[in-house]
Amino acid sequence: MKFLVVEKIRPGTMTDSIEFAKLAGEDLKYKIDLEKNGKIVSGGPFLDIVGDFYVLETSTIEEMGEIFFESPSNLLVEREVHPLGSFKDSYEGMKELAM
Repeated sequence: MKFLVVEKIRPGTMTDSIEFAKLAGEDLKYKIDLEKNGKIVSGGPFLDIVGDFYVLETSTIEEMGEIFFESPSNLLVEREVHPLGSFKDSYEGMKELAM
């Protein structure tokens, strides 16, 4: 299962820049470990806002939930999660609708 994940810092949650830098560093290390373990297959930070995006690959929905729960920034981010399919899946679905 693959998911497109978009994370943005909730406005007003981090006001201390030193505290923010420490948390951001912990979160980046966490995501680097996820990359090394093949859970994050691509992605990176946005350049225009404080946030990031990545493609997360998990075996189950529960595994995805555990990854989010263990994230150092979990309580400070707004997260959008979109399941990903293939173009072939979409094509087959369109063929069925056209019948």
